[in-house]
Amino acid sequence: GEAFYYSIRHGKPICVGLNCALGATQMAPFLQKVAEVAECFVHVYSNAGLPNAMGGYDDTPEDMARDNLVFASQQWVNMIGGCCGSTPAHIAAIKKACEHLPPRPLPDVLKPVMRLSGLEPLVAEDCVNNIGLPFVNVGERCNIAGSIKFKKLMMDGNFGEAMDIAKKQVEDGAHIIDVNVDDGMLDGMAAMQKFIKIAVTEPEVAKRPFMIDSSKFEIVEAGLKWCQGKPIINSISLKVGEEMFIEHATTIRKHGAAVVIMAFDEHGQAATEEEKVRICKRSYDLLVGPKINFPPEDIVFDPNILTIGTGMVEHNNYGVDFITATKRIKELCPYVKISGGVSNLSFGFRGVSKVREAIHAVFLHHACIESGMDMGIVNAKEMLALKDLDEEMLALSTDLVYNKTEDATEKMLDRTAYEKECLEAKKKGLPAPKRKFRRTTALKRHVNFDWETKALQRATEPPLPIGKAALGHVPYTYKNSTFTHPKIAAVRARAAEAGALRHSAQLFGDGALDYAQKPDLHPEGFPHFVRSRDSLREYISELFTSRIAFYDGAMGTMIQKYKLEEEDFRGERFKDYDMLIKGNNDLLSITKPDVIKSIYEQYLESGSDLIGTNTFSCTTIAQADYKMESIVYELNYNGARLAREACDKFTAKDPSRPRFVVGAMGPTNRTASISPDVEDPSCRNCHFDELVEAYYEQIVALMDGGSDILMIETIFDTLNAKAAVFAVNEYLEHSGADIPLFISGTLVDQSGRTLSGQTGEAFYYSIRHGKPICVGLNCALGATQMAPFLQKVAEVAECFVHVYSNAGLPNAMGGYDDTPEDMARDNLVFASQQWVNMIGGCCGSTPAHIAAIKKACEHLPPRPLPDVLKPVMRLSGLEPLVAEDCVNNIGLPFVNVGERCNIAGSIKFKKLMMDGNFGEAMDIAKKQVEDGAHIIDVNVDDGMLDGMAAMQKFIKIAVTEPEVAKRPFMIDSSKFEIVEAGLKWCQGKPIINSISLKVGEEMFIEHATTIRKHGAAVVIMAFDEHGQAATEEEKVRICKRSYDLLVGPKINFPPEDIVFDPNILTIGTGMVEHNNYGVDFITATKRIKELCPYVKISGGVSNLSFGFRGVSKVREAIHAVFLHHACIESGMDMGIVNAKEMLALKDLDEEMLALSTDLVYNKTEDATEKMLDRTAYEKECLEAKKKGLPAPKRKFRRTTALKRHVNFDWETKALQRATEPPLPIGKAALGHVPYTYKNSTFTHPKIAAVRARAAEAGALRHSAQLFGDGALDYAQKPDLHPEGFPHFVRSRDSLREYISELFTSRIAFYDGAMGTMIQKYKLEEEDFRGERFKDYDMLIKGNNDLLSITKPDVIKSIYEQYLESGSDLIGTNTFSCTTIAQADYKMESIVYELNYNGARLAREACDKFTAKDPSRPRFVVGAMGPTNRTASISPDVEDPSCRNCHFDELVEAYYEQIVALMDGGSDILMIETIFDTLNAKAAVFAVNEYLEHSGADIPLFISGTLVDQSGRTLSGQTGEAFYYS
Repeated sequence: GEAFYYSIRHGKPICVGLNCALGATQMAPFLQKVAEVAECFVHVYSNAGLPNAMGGYDDTPEDMARDNLVFASQQWVNMIGGCCGSTPAHIAAIKKACEHLPPRPLPDVLKPVMRLSGLEPLVAEDCVNNIGLPFVNVGERCNIAGSIKFKKLMMDGNFGEAMDIAKKQVEDGAHIIDVNVDDGMLDGMAAMQKFIKIAVTEPEVAKRPFMIDSSKFEIVEAGLKWCQGKPIINSISLKVGEEMFIEHATTIRKHGAAVVIMAFDEHGQAATEEEKVRICKRSYDLLVGPKINFPPEDIVFDPNILTIGTGMVEHNNYGVDFITATKRIKELCPYVKISGGVSNLSFGFRGVSKVREAIHAVFLHHACIESGMDMGIVNAKEMLALKDLDEEMLALSTDLVYNKTEDATEKMLDRTAYEKECLEAKKKGLPAPKRKFRRTTALKRHVNFDWETKALQRATEPPLPIGKAALGHVPYTYKNSTFTHPKIAAVRARAAEAGALRHSAQLFGDGALDYAQKPDLHPEGFPHFVRSRDSLREYISELFTSRIAFYDGAMGTMIQKYKLEEEDFRGERFKDYDMLIKGNNDLLSITKPDVIKSIYEQYLESGSDLIGTNTFSCTTIAQADYKMESIVYELNYNGARLAREACDKFTAKDPSRPRFVVGAMGPTNRTASISPDVEDPSCRNCHFDELVEAYYEQIVALMDGGSDILMIETIFDTLNAKAAVFAVNEYLEHSGADIPLFISGTLVDQSGRTLSGQTGEAFYYSIRHGKPICVGLNCALGATQMAPFLQKVAEVAECFVHVYSNAGLPNAMGGYDDTPEDMARDNLVFASQQWVNMIGGCCGSTPAHIAAIKKACEHLPPRPLPDVLKPVMRLSGLEPLVAEDCVNNIGLPFVNVGERCNIAGSIKFKKLMMDGNFGEAMDIAKKQVEDGAHIIDVNVDDGMLDGMAAMQKFIKIAVTEPEVAKRPFMIDSSKFEIVEAGLKWCQGKPIINSISLKVGEEMFIEHATTIRKHGAAVVIMAFDEHGQAATEEEKVRICKRSYDLLVGPKINFPPEDIVFDPNILTIGTGMVEHNNYGVDFITATKRIKELCPYVKISGGVSNLSFGFRGVSKVREAIHAVFLHHACIESGMDMGIVNAKEMLALKDLDEEMLALSTDLVYNKTEDATEKMLDRTAYEKECLEAKKKGLPAPKRKFRRTTALKRHVNFDWETKALQRATEPPLPIGKAALGHVPYTYKNSTFTHPKIAAVRARAAEAGALRHSAQLFGDGALDYAQKPDLHPEGFPHFVRSRDSLREYISELFTSRIAFYDGAMGTMIQKYKLEEEDFRGERFKDYDMLIKGNNDLLSITKPDVIKSIYEQYLESGSDLIGTNTFSCTTIAQADYKMESIVYELNYNGARLAREACDKFTAKDPSRPRFVVGAMGPTNRTASISPDVEDPSCRNCHFDELVEAYYEQIVALMDGGSDILMIETIFDTLNAKAAVFAVNEYLEHSGADIPLFISGTLVDQSGRTLSGQTGEAFYYS
């Protein structure tokens, strides 16, 4: 009944109700439902009970009055009558019983909602889908574009199996079935009609509304005409232009369907948010405007869900555009719905439904909850809720949908590749490869330590080296001759053998090593500086914080300007040298010192505060190319001494602006991290110790030559830089001096990485242990290209920052084209952003460039030093890693140290190491990174293996594998010589695992000091001279003792780089003394971190569960509980784990969680026993899995919706009390214009055509013989009766207003059964024939409507008897007066006359009774029966698509009947006894056509018939669905 109402409510009946088929008692529950949904008045005219065995009706007037009293007393009705078996006596009895009771009040006018219907009603706003969204699922699988299977079935004409697809969609949660048969190889018109005709006969399909979907309007219109419910048409748009758009929308409105409007217009498809909003708003204004009058609640906008993740940047924001447009459209267009084809969104990931549905889940959740999206075409079965997504998938999908990151597509493609691997594994019967997400936000720790809340401090200088001189700001003495450490002495001795200082003395006049100045040479305090009196560290700090300082430019570029030839390079000293030496620029400090000194002075003249020495290649390694290793001391000494003299010259000119010599140490021409042999990645052409020695020699000479500062520059391999840092720190230790260190890295291209693969941040983390006073970038790039990378370095550096870029990128000839002005402009960015403290120039730059940069930037403030924050552990591989920022794949603030490259942790790895198969060993390392390891543990300890060789080879190969080397390493061995060997091949900052007090304090201090010098972090095992710590107290004691030694003056180890391993020992062994090991570790962890600020806690997690080996599910559950509590409750920071297998607490079932908690916390005596029992069960599960027995999957369907976060103003519209039923859209109805009753003035061609056909049959001529005229007009004089209710005058008063007042003031009464009364006259065949049809060629008894011609006195008498019994309204004797119904008697030609006479007789009877009592006017209801055909039901049991009438035929038949009924004097039209709603919809269509053609306001009643106790029409609709239709 409800569905019936929804199907016909677009006809805007003034009254709707039920009649026929059932008695009042049987009809009650169904009438109640109609009364609950109807927005108009409600009537009922039931049968006089159920039929008896003879087909008659036994209910007496009293019975019927009693049963109808229920309707009145419940206030369900405004009008009561009777149907089959009822008589005037029944009507009189009903009137007497009910007339004192109030009528049903009109319901409040609520917010308009979309009421759809199939066989059952559906209110879109009430829908909740199977994942809990307030969302209408439109099933996509009966769409040729959405299902290959459906397409094949359509092509084969297999509609039976196509119905199975439709049924399955309903089972899977579709609220609406989308039907689309568009295909170039298919007759879409025929296919759509046949599908709909069959579908409406399938109850499990037809109970849902349809979405009739086609790009061709003629196809959707054809489908619409076979749909008895209220469907949605998908789609129309402004693409066809406004005129055609209006025509399409008007047609759909007339059929009472809802409509999808695509966001297209004459210019194409809307892609951006603004286009979507603009086109939808334009469409809305047309639709709800006077040209169409479309109900806004029945408008569905599809703003185009377009594909994201295509790899095209311009597509990335399509998801965001749709979501934001949705909200804006709903704000601008009240009551509309928003829909879309959801599968379009993820089309780029087709073939992997898990990924696609995850993307849809995020998109739909936010589009629905945040923006108000209402419906969408989806695969309901596969839909996922946010809670169904693993955390990685949720994050990836969110990033992709919201276009949050540039690499969102790339990351999702990576996950897609993994899901494809899973599908392949499933096909092969293999277990799915496990992948866990690396979370980016951590669970919050519950434990806090006092030292974590240390207040920020403003930095006054960069971090200091650990030497006493630096810590005490002791001025450098510049008395190098006093530095007599054996290693320094050895360098000088080798130099003396080569006559270094003897040669230099010929140039400088002496071979001085000391450069101290008199204390009173210049005034005290900044900006003056006196060597040996003042701390250069303090001076540089003040200089770099007060203004931007300026470095020099390129030495090589300036040398080129001198156009020196081979003989210039040779000079007198090397004139007979046995090889070409042109290009060895450093040699010019010996052979052309005037040129070098001149260049120094030109830079000083241009404004340089500091100049670099001409010593870029002055190491034995680099000079080996020229076989000049023996003169490197002299080269460095001369280069520095010439600079010293130049700087002193300029300082003397202006002592307030002292100039400084920066001893330049280049990268060498070898790389310790990169193999020179493409066939052997472990090959190297230099090693760490060799580099250290070379750099040490250079440092001694640079300082002996008068350098103030040391600069390790142009570093493209960080391992070389680490060797240089090691050498510098050795020299500082040996000399006891405080010499500021600058370090400058080179990122070789736009990847922002060094040649050896490190990012700028990773480079800084790798060398920061050298405590440079300044760090920065130089060479390889121009300033513009360098900007983003310099910014990153500036963001992480705790010291000062410099830059000296090239003069742009090299041109085709290898030169540089940037002018001084260009370079000044580009460097201005660095200064204006406050990224730098010193600026210079590299390749292609000249003194002019430096002068221009200085002029552009000198007025800008320098970069301030960052605040001194809590110390954190900064590690690096090719990429940086801050341990405190790590979040692992199960959401813990925890560093996963991968255990699989450990011989003790992986049998496979051990075998590969034994076989020397390092290639496959790298695959294991890569897999760990993929699985979530932040750090790679490497351990090759085995008695049968050369650990030293294996460790070095593994590290040397690993650093060349980007997917491995991006992570820091944990170099792991029980033999210190092995970890030290591995450390020397590691360019990043690793962790050494491990050292301990087991070897005694002296050796412990030696080991820790070596590790500190290399800049590595360290794991300290809780061992001492007495053995391993097992109890809580032992763990705490040993760790505290170790800490005090480490951070004390003997070692000076950074506390943030200390990792304690307090020994995770095995629980669940069956030995009682082992049961508390888990608790001991957890509680010791907290205590150690309280006592030892900034340290980390780690452990080998797999040790804990060793007693349950073989069942990883149990082991990982134990680890999950242990790690959660150790991390969250006690602050554990890292651990050696199998990252792939890790589980979070939420991943454990309730029993497993309880068992693991009891075991880890030693809560019960039988904890081990219970876990062993569960372990046995899990082994059984593993066996079942091997046999291919999958676990059954069940998904929950919600019935309550998630709450939307978005609200629109129009949703909160206050309730209004209805004063009349919803009005038709005609101007007459909207304006309450009285019906003129001058039908003769209605001359529309279609009305005229009906009358013309009637005239051909002599209709009015015959009627005139009965009535005395063939009148068409029934207007009355305005003053015939008094004005105002309860009086009524035709043409003066609005009948709509009158009915509304009548039905709201009292229950009105309709007549009873015409057929029952006719039976009482016992008429025979000749009575039906009369004189006119006495010779008719077939039997016509039973054609009751014919009696309006052959027995008009009988019909008029029956009318009058009903009026006498109390009827306010009587229905005309025209139930079967359509050409379709009269075809049974071959009387199609006289249908106009039948209707005219039936109405005219009723008109006369009503006027007679109104004249008797004008205060109680009576009205003629033109009765339009259902016909004897059904447009929704097949007459052929073999062919469900067969029909014996079609929509257009029904419309034409009803239209002809309406014209005649109105011409005969009807006041009201009644579509009654509807057992097939499609027939009713055709009748409604015809009524609305007549109202449009006549311009009249004629109230419409509609009455459905529910045929049995199912409460459904013969075509299967409920009353509510009937109403919605």
